[in-house]
Amino acid sequence: MLYRLLHAYFTQILLLALFSGILPPAAAQDSASAPLSEAEMRAELARELDAMRVDVMPQFPQGEEYMHAWIASHLKIPYVELRNDSIVMVYVDFLVERTGYVTDVKIKYPGIRQLDKEVVTLFSGMPRWKPGLLNGKPVDLRMTLPLRVTIPNSLRKPADVTTPAVNSLPQFNGGGQALRYYVRKTMQYPKEAKAAGIEGAVTVEFLILANGRVGNPSTVGNVIGYGLEEEAMRIVEKMPKWIPARLDGKAVASKHQVVIRFELPGKQAAEGK
Repeated sequence: MLYRLLHAYFTQILLLALFSGILPPAAAQDSASAPLSEAEMRAELARELDAMRVDVMPQFPQGEEYMHAWIASHLKIPYVELRNDSIVMVYVDFLVERTGYVTDVKIKYPGIRQLDKEVVTLFSGMPRWKPGLLNGKPVDLRMTLPLRVTIPNSLRKPADVTTPAVNSLPQFNGGGQALRYYVRKTMQYPKEAKAAGIEGAVTVEFLILANGRVGNPSTVGNVIGYGLEEEAMRIVEKMPKWIPARLDGKAVASKHQVVIRFELPGKQAAEGK
């Protein structure tokens, strides 16, 4: 009876953990990250359940639905060139300690290195769970959750995407001063550019989606090289959500540009267009 209850509960978590949606530009499908077949997934589930000897399973605060939303809103997808829309499965193995903290996070079937790293970082920073219980006492318990991430074509440039004329432009939270602070704080001046004494300004064009996320970044203008374009793209990709543009009172996607200046020694600034 306990096994059936656990099976039903864990299956519910398994299904709720699968999520998809429009995320920032990301990584390409890798053969090592191919999803398991249904039979393989059931076998994996059976092995997990056999290892569980608890009366109450661990639970994310506020429940599985909130966990689904929290993961979708906090997962940062790294930029890797992607020519086609892809679905990437990431199987996350982690320990929910009796204290509720999530520790010892691992990827069961390593695939896209950058994405795996972001998932590990995400789970390592999760809020405290309600721990599993055995005989009424909290216990440590390992869990595995599969994440299904739908990733759009990251090679589609903003210039290729039609966006409407808007009533109000998108804004970085805190305004221009906050944007400049963010760039200074985030920038890692490329070593090869620093060694060669290279400075310059890189213009990055991108979409700000209706939910405020940054997507489809692309550099504009002549290439400087020495890693400046790559670093400017990385800075934009890591940006927090913007306040989106609005049209007739509704949030809409729009194009935007940011100029990221590389100046030695460390006099970096940014200005929005």
